[in-house]
Amino acid sequence: MRESNGYSLMKQIRNSRRALFAVLCMFFICYSGIGVYAITNDELMDFEYDVDHTYYIRLANGNVITGPLTEINQDNDGAFVKISSVFGRAKVYAKEIAWISASDDSYRHRHRGLIMPTAQPIRGDHFVALIEGVMPYFGFGIGEWASITAGRSLVPGIKWSEQVSIINAKVTVWENDNGLVEEGHQYYALGVNAGWLNDYNFIGHIYGVATFTGKRTQVSTSLFAKVAGDDVYTFSGGTFINPVRFYFTNGTIGIALGLDTRFPEMQDLHFMAELWNADLTRPANTILYTGLRFTTTAVAMDFGFTLTPGPALVPTVAFSYTPF
Repeated sequence: MRESNGYSLMKQIRNSRRALFAVLCMFFICYSGIGVYAITNDELMDFEYDVDHTYYIRLANGNVITGPLTEINQDNDGAFVKISSVFGRAKVYAKEIAWISASDDSYRHRHRGLIMPTAQPIRGDHFVALIEGVMPYFGFGIGEWASITAGRSLVPGIKWSEQVSIINAKVTVWENDNGLVEEGHQYYALGVNAGWLNDYNFIGHIYGVATFTGKRTQVSTSLFAKVAGDDVYTFSGGTFINPVRFYFTNGTIGIALGLDTRFPEMQDLHFMAELWNADLTRPANTILYTGLRFTTTAVAMDFGFTLTPGPALVPTVAFSYTPF
């Protein structure tokens, strides 16, 4: 029986690795194709700009140009834009442009950290993601202020009823200049969160989150309270996790902090950090994530380590794709 259990566990691990490898291959195949498609002449001619703002242009070949726009026009070769960059004034045709926007709008993943929601709305930056290779996750905006995200784990070897699920809804209730940093803004949002540790362990939270942004950095802080569910839970995870019994009473207050800062002179690389504590009366149960995010206007790749109680250091990866 012992050999049979060991063989079964090794088989599940191999299947997990194969599934993760397949997902990664699919992701990089998709990623290699991103940037091939360019905007149309009409899309560029309809683009409205302000000469006092800085803009972000990602070319179809993957290169990035930033600076103020001085002209949008067309000639025999099609529509073009003139942009003043550190290398001088460049003339770029629509057929060469994969993305153009104000610099503030070019970071399309600003509405979330690794998992923590910021106070900024998703708006049109709908996304699909994969966390740790086993949890599909997606999010979409409703209008200018409402945001919905949801995900469910798909761990091989664990029954469907023992997987983990999460649904999150937030509304950004206020946005304004923060008065602290040039071009900085402040955002405030309220939300509800529903989670299931196995299908029968429901946990409900309400929360508030505030985000302050600067030219390269945004900082978020969130306060949340458990308002629904049982006070005692038993969580299990097939052969990977023996049943664990724990207390989590309604009224428990938690806090989360998030940091996202872009490296100087690097448009695509960010340092990320998140700190979570679901029960302020138990500071030893704090979880800390630190890592890097490589991002374009279409994809984001997060990789780092999570320090959990125990302690244990867990490699953490996530991939997301913003297709529209």
